Amino acid sequence: MLKKYFCLTLALIFAGCIGLAQKIPARPVPPRLVNDFADILSDKQERALEHKLVAYNDSTSTQICVVTVTSLGGTTSDDFAYQIGEKWGVGTKNNNGVVILVKPKTADELGDVSIQVGYGMEPYVTDAVNYGIRTKEMIPAFKEGDYYRGIDNAVNAIIGLASGAYKADKYADDDDPAGLIMVGIIFLIIYLVLRAFTKGGKGGAGNASFWRGLLWGILLSGFGRGNNRGGSSWGSSGGSWGGGSSGGFGGFGGGHFGGGGGSSKW
Repeated sequence: MLKKYFCLTLALIFAGCIGLAQKIPARPVPPRLVNDFADILSDKQERALEHKLVAYNDSTSTQICVVTVTSLGGTTSDDFAYQIGEKWGVGTKNNNGVVILVKPKTADELGDVSIQVGYGMEPYVTDAVNYGIRTKEMIPAFKEGDYYRGIDNAVNAIIGLASGAYKADKYADDDDPAGLIMVGIIFLIIYLVLRAFTKGGKGGAGNASFWRGLLWGILLSGFGRGNNRGGSSWGSSGGSWGGGSSGGFGGFGGGHFGGGGGSSKW
């Protein structure tokens, strides 16, 4: 919970930066769910991925948008992906959109991947699950130079989680180290404040016990949020999203991202 609010605050600050809109690609016309600006996918791979995502959108209304870029324009991958979700309006009125952003690795820069989710998808792709998808499904394939496999793995994982075919436990076993570091820093700050507050004065021991109990309650409730389990309201476990025919993508119509996604480098 603490991490989510922290990330949302950062996203709102970044959103107000002057000139940021110029760094975000314009919404594609005609609209597409796969936007390979970095040209890391073959035409066949791009068509296969677009077909899968359009079929999934047609059957569930959930929109998973894949974007690859050669540069982040001086901002972070998290903020770049968040801005795409908001400015393009990825998702529907239910805010069930997901943005998968990939900046490939080059000789001069590390690769960077971010997954940002709309409010409606947060119960299924929690921060811990998001981290697991990036580190278990995407980066191993990216390190082998197979961008299509990494992206397709992430898409399948998100679809499986939203439909109930996958359990969150599969990806929530590992804790995001960035989140743990942040919680540790917050814990240290609160500890120092409480120590100064309770030092000296009469009744200090009683005050310290009260505040320590409250602190542990807040921290434990925050860790509990990361282990939410996905239900089965966005799709069917039968996998109808993957086959059959589908028309072209009709366009975006949502937005409203929570800023609580995550990113990884390799």
